[in-house]
Amino acid sequence: MRLAFLGTSAAIPSPWRDTTALVFEVVPELVLVDCGGSPVQKLRRLDLDPLRLTRIVITHTHPDHAYGLPALVQNLILLGRRAPLPIHCRAEHVETLRGLLGLFRLLDREDAFPVPLHGVEPREGRRLLETGALTLTASPNAHGAMPNLALRLEGDGAVVVYSSDTRPCEAVVELARGADLLIHEATFAERDRERAGWHSTAREAGEVARAAGVRRLLLAHVDAPYHEDLAALTAEARRVFPGEVEVAEELRWYTP
Repeated sequence: MRLAFLGTSAAIPSPWRDTTALVFEVVPELVLVDCGGSPVQKLRRLDLDPLRLTRIVITHTHPDHAYGLPALVQNLILLGRRAPLPIHCRAEHVETLRGLLGLFRLLDREDAFPVPLHGVEPREGRRLLETGALTLTASPNAHGAMPNLALRLEGDGAVVVYSSDTRPCEAVVELARGADLLIHEATFAERDRERAGWHSTAREAGEVARAAGVRRLLLAHVDAPYHEDLAALTAEARRVFPGEVEVAEELRWYTP
């Protein structure tokens, strides 16, 4: 398994970081998780053929995680895709995503490819799919009134967990138990904890990683004001988590 970040910023991008999207490769699966920014351009910068995408997972429908979806589908139509491209999401978001694509008439045009939307009613440890290469498990997290999914991806003997946007919560700790790599949001520094709302600080991400017993922690979904000084965020997490910690870089391949 390998993975790369197409975007690592919170809701507002900066000159250095775009909004959230990740790609996971477990041959033959190529899975896009969340869809901020311009996914086709980023995939090409990673020397990936966008037509290789086998499925998409949208964790929730805040715009910074989903607004790139219509452009992605249009680009794939123009590139000649004909194979279905399943989208997995919470059941509450099926109609929102269908409406987003329908707004641009991307589902019923003559040259459209099938985009089946698979909604799930999540419970802790709910299996979303199992192929020969990849097992994908989901749990609800704690993102206020917005229904959201945290994900556990298993393949090639490795386990990666992605918190998506969330407060620290026991469901993510349990989902990440014993994982090789935890990708946890760290929207704020601890000094700005009162602004965190339904997000996490870097220290809180470290506490989740420690409680789950993961080997490695990548901080993501970082608010734009911190993009020029990331050292404080990693230092915060390291104070409470003894494993390897860094802020995720965009367009770099990681192996768990």
